[in-house]
Amino acid sequence: MKYLIVIAALLCFACSKSEQVEEQIVEELSFSEKTFSSERCVDGNCAKVDLSWPIAENVEVASLINEEIRLQLLAYFQQDKMYVNLDSAANDYLNSYEEFKSDFPDAPGGWAIEVKVEKSYESDSTLSFKFTEFNFSGGAHPNSSVYYMNFDKQNGEYLSLDRVILDESKMMELTQQAFRKHHEVEEGVELKDDGRFFLPETGFFLPNAIGYENDKFHLTYIPYEIGSYAMGYTELEFELKDLKGIVRLK
Repeated sequence: MKYLIVIAALLCFACSKSEQVEEQIVEELSFSEKTFSSERCVDGNCAKVDLSWPIAENVEVASLINEEIRLQLLAYFQQDKMYVNLDSAANDYLNSYEEFKSDFPDAPGGWAIEVKVEKSYESDSTLSFKFTEFNFSGGAHPNSSVYYMNFDKQNGEYLSLDRVILDESKMMELTQQAFRKHHEVEEGVELKDDGRFFLPETGFFLPNAIGYENDKFHLTYIPYEIGSYAMGYTELEFELKDLKGIVRLK
């Protein structure tokens, strides 16, 4: 009888452990993809909106991450108006296209806003998402951009750059060295005297697009940010092992 009690106790313990493991699996952060698409055509030319982004699931902090990503998606439509949802933002954009075609019926081509968001990095405590955007609303050429959003995986908080870059002066130094090498700036020539770059009076600066991708730290200057459209993107990357004490590595 004593042995039966021991066996029963062991079975209950095993069941309890199994339930705990199953609960941990269920509560592990995961992602699914969501898409939004809308289109309107006038005389064979169309304006379209195409968006895709990951939705965080299964943990309490997911709602915080999802809300920040939603607000960033809306930012691609906002100029002089704030939107509360994608339906109203896309509807206004498509209405603008119809008004444009009404005023300029012979204008060729269509309009487009396309944004793709992908999870570019995940560690035990940090998440990074890369936004790749393309837009065209008439003009000489389309425009595009990239942007990163970084999060604390444990609490879902958006990480401002001062929480990602721990030593700004050192990161600035390393970035400027990589920038000069990328653009083959001659030794001894200051960037402000090179003639190719848009620099404020304060001098060299870090780009707006900073985040983690494929286990590396990325900084990307988009067209017009520090140079002409023809210069294109300046994409710089650093090994994380070389940035200890300079950026968030947890």
